[in-house]
Amino acid sequence: MKNLTFPLAAIIIFGCNCKPSGPQGTVPDFVPRPTALSFSACPTKDENNMNVQGVFPDLKKLVISNQGKVSGELGLSLSGAGAAAFTLGSSLPTSIDLLSEVEIPISFSPTGKGDVRADLTIDDKTDGTENRVVTLIGTGVNLPSQPFLETAPQKKDLSGFVTCTAETPLSDCTLDFPDTLMDQSATLQLKIRNRGCPALKITAIEIDGSTTPGTNDGFTIDSPSSVPSTSSPLTLSTADGTDETTITLRFTATDDGTGSSSQSHYAVLTIKSNDPLIGDGAANPARLTIQANAIKPSIYVSPTSCNYTNPQDTCGNVARIQNKANFRVTNDGSTPILISGVRFRSSGGSTSSDSRFSITQNVQGQTIQPTNSASIEVTEVDQPLLVSDQLEIIADIPGMGAASGGTVVVSVISGIKPCLTTDPMDEIDFGDPQEELTARTFRIRNGVGCGTLVVSSVEVSTQPFFSLIDPIIPVPATVPEGGSLETTVQYRRPTSGGMQLADLKVVSNDTDYGAPQYKLLLLRSNAALDQIPSAQITACQPAQLVNDPNCSLGAQTAAAFNLSMITPDEITLSGALSTDNNMVTEYRFTLLNPVPGGATTAALANHGMRIATNKTKLTVPPGATGTYRVGLEVWDDRGQKSANTDVITVNIYP
Repeated sequence: MKNLTFPLAAIIIFGCNCKPSGPQGTVPDFVPRPTALSFSACPTKDENNMNVQGVFPDLKKLVISNQGKVSGELGLSLSGAGAAAFTLGSSLPTSIDLLSEVEIPISFSPTGKGDVRADLTIDDKTDGTENRVVTLIGTGVNLPSQPFLETAPQKKDLSGFVTCTAETPLSDCTLDFPDTLMDQSATLQLKIRNRGCPALKITAIEIDGSTTPGTNDGFTIDSPSSVPSTSSPLTLSTADGTDETTITLRFTATDDGTGSSSQSHYAVLTIKSNDPLIGDGAANPARLTIQANAIKPSIYVSPTSCNYTNPQDTCGNVARIQNKANFRVTNDGSTPILISGVRFRSSGGSTSSDSRFSITQNVQGQTIQPTNSASIEVTEVDQPLLVSDQLEIIADIPGMGAASGGTVVVSVISGIKPCLTTDPMDEIDFGDPQEELTARTFRIRNGVGCGTLVVSSVEVSTQPFFSLIDPIIPVPATVPEGGSLETTVQYRRPTSGGMQLADLKVVSNDTDYGAPQYKLLLLRSNAALDQIPSAQITACQPAQLVNDPNCSLGAQTAAAFNLSMITPDEITLSGALSTDNNMVTEYRFTLLNPVPGGATTAALANHGMRIATNKTKLTVPPGATGTYRVGLEVWDDRGQKSANTDVITVNIYP
């Protein structure tokens, strides 16, 4: 390397900088990207230095490309005050071919809160080239050392969200739906957050109607389409950036038969989880009030829809009239109403945005007396492409403000209906993939003999696990009869595993899927929870290994041996009792300072090295009796490091 002015500490860490020389212009050129990485993860120790269970490291990928003309060996080393908090993945590449690149997984698992820094040095083992250094900055987040549920209901006017905690007023813990006309529906969202460090596991989301106990009283969970359960919890881990998920709730207004023009509905939403304080859902923020008013308008319209293509649909006429629909607007209230607006939702005017539908007889501006009616005539232009639109009719009660008499929406449909199907039909289940990234092909099909299918949107609900990747469907897209479109859904398995849910929404012109017109598929994963491994060290003298070769019955916290008891003068340290829910694959034994006089770290075989075997030897140098302290850290098959360093004290007496 060109830089030979390392301080002594760096020489001790990295050893001799002995690179083979390479002819000018025939050397590798290793380029990392990015040149700095930021991490954020929960500490593995709490304020009392006790281990915190269920926290996960933050995993990032570093790409190193060789832009040189020859291949080169690859050496990687961590240094700096925070190096112990970072871990490189197992089975690292040892070289990079010319014009190739490799990925280096790096995980961050701090023992405490606050910022730490380390440097990753990239060495191509070739003289005449500079080492590359990537800066690693990690933050041990300042969050509670237990799962901590927080909720955020959406505001009634959809302008944002309020935060619901145990200390906030009841109004901040209420899902207050906007007034909803009979036979129509409205949706609100609820954000569920994990403000703690260990993974939060949602095991149930339940609705119990208060107006009519034992029912949901018109409130349902719209998304995700499959709710979590005890056997398949929804896992939120801050280390993986999944500290928030969104639930969509729907209120469908129905007439309770009382004749009241405004009918109140109430329910209770309960969220059950592993939060140690409110996991039973008995208190805020895990218990929220849901309320809505079903409004009976002063007007109603008959019929509420017209399908011009269907020969059986008279579209409000006594007998079918080609291309014409007749909608009767009736005042069902006790006071006169003014029709203040009649407009197509697609255009905001009296003609639809594609000129397919036009109002040829209007009632806008007319006053309708109680029990009286007026007619709206809508004319359609024949075309084969299926389209639909909505006609919005607004009534005012004089002196009571806009839309005080109700707003009614009727649907108009024209053209040859397409036949949307998908493959898979209803659900894409990724199961428990072992790879970090898994892809599934998703197809949208249109049936033979059907009208042209227009796909206006294909999207995945906002969350960090599921996404659409190439080939991306360019929307709006048309699919002829018998045709199909194809895209790919990708799942990113979080380090923590656990069940993850999302929705894939396909919006099209197929009227079979109602209003709003979309087909919803469930995206699901049920990856096994991958717990952090736990290190356990034991110590045995040679004689003990005869009947206990793995030293499973050895001393676990402290051991004492006379030199006369150990022949040869060595102690076996074992990590065989270390545990993981899957597999412990690597072990690092470290001789901790201070060491007895006459001894060095060389007394412990493989000191400070990550090895695949679960045992090592402590050889006692002549005269170096005293107290030895050996620590053990372990890694599992996914590269997760144990949250604890288990330490054993070995006293050697003459």
